[in-house]
Amino acid sequence: MSRELLSIGTWGIIRTHEVKDSKGRKAYRAITNFRDFNGKLVRVERRGKTKGAAISKLQAVLMERAKMGQAGEWTPGHRFGDVADAWVQEIEELVSGGSRSPRTVQSYKLILEKYVLPALGELRLSEVTTARVDTFIHRVKTQVSVPTAKLCRSVTSGVMGLAVRSGSLDANPVREIRRIETPRKKKLARALTVEEVELWLNEVYENELAVRKDIADLTLFMLSTGVRIGEALALVWEDVDLSAHVVDIEWTLGRVTGQGLVRGPTKSEAGERTLGLPQRALDMLRRRFAAGVQPDWPVFPDGIGGFRDPNNTLRDLRDVRAQIGSLEWVKSHNFRKTLATLLDAAGHSARQIADQLGHSRVSMTQDGYLGRKIRNAQAVDALNAVLGTGHDQVSGDERGGKRVG
Repeated sequence: MSRELLSIGTWGIIRTHEVKDSKGRKAYRAITNFRDFNGKLVRVERRGKTKGAAISKLQAVLMERAKMGQAGEWTPGHRFGDVADAWVQEIEELVSGGSRSPRTVQSYKLILEKYVLPALGELRLSEVTTARVDTFIHRVKTQVSVPTAKLCRSVTSGVMGLAVRSGSLDANPVREIRRIETPRKKKLARALTVEEVELWLNEVYENELAVRKDIADLTLFMLSTGVRIGEALALVWEDVDLSAHVVDIEWTLGRVTGQGLVRGPTKSEAGERTLGLPQRALDMLRRRFAAGVQPDWPVFPDGIGGFRDPNNTLRDLRDVRAQIGSLEWVKSHNFRKTLATLLDAAGHSARQIADQLGHSRVSMTQDGYLGRKIRNAQAVDALNAVLGTGHDQVSGDERGGKRVG
């Protein structure tokens, strides 16, 4: 009966023999057969002063050889953690190419290190079964949260997908796990009413802290466009066309661990869009532009004229709303919800509203908030009806419209 053939990237029994070293002293040789990535058996050996030393040296060489492989291939015997490292490198390459946000790889790394690798990292690929993954994901769901469980599933599926593409597995075991049922949704961010919109604007333009921290103009812009706070803070003057009454949203700003403040592409291709401006927002931008700017200057800069940290800005917004008693519940996301609600009430389709908000899926807009890169001209009419064309009472210099430093 013939021996069972070794799997590619694995080795057989390690044998040791007593030998002499170059000086005639007693030593030991550890030897085994390794099935290489071309399918051939090769003999691998290492020597040491003791049996244990020889075996340790040989095992280190074998594990490194199995880890590296030829042409970057993976086998069922490789550890999940090793493939995870390669998968992260793939995502980082996509970030470098501009097709993924730097914050995406940061989120994936965090999920990997905190949840996925402690649970699966030391398993061989052949041991990462549907049953084990299902148990792991269900535990995260019950002990942590549904969103975290979904991220763990996405990351695990990505790693195992790389293993499938390399030919080491026939199918991705993550695809067959139980569906992650979402519990009853928490109350979504509410929209401001027409009266609350005007009350908010009146309050922030009369509030000394809001004016000093440039919250007044920023929130007017967010109410007028529905952009995310990172998109608003990433806007530079060359993205603004005052004569055409539009702004191009192509970038977002966020803090990435190890890199600092990063200006990168929007969350998705759908996030790249051109938006029309209602008159009140247009007048505000014209006032800021007249204070003196350069094309590459941020429209809403920090105190020294550079890009403004979204985290610090959210803190400023919290401080401001704490001083506005009746509207202390207002957060940055309420502005997006407000614009979506206004457009819905004005008869705009879900597709038009999704284009305005930069959603790739209409279902996201419908579920959470209620042009395909082109301007929805009717949005301006709807916003003008609510925001009007009123002018604030504070000078541009006081609101941060003029570059400092």
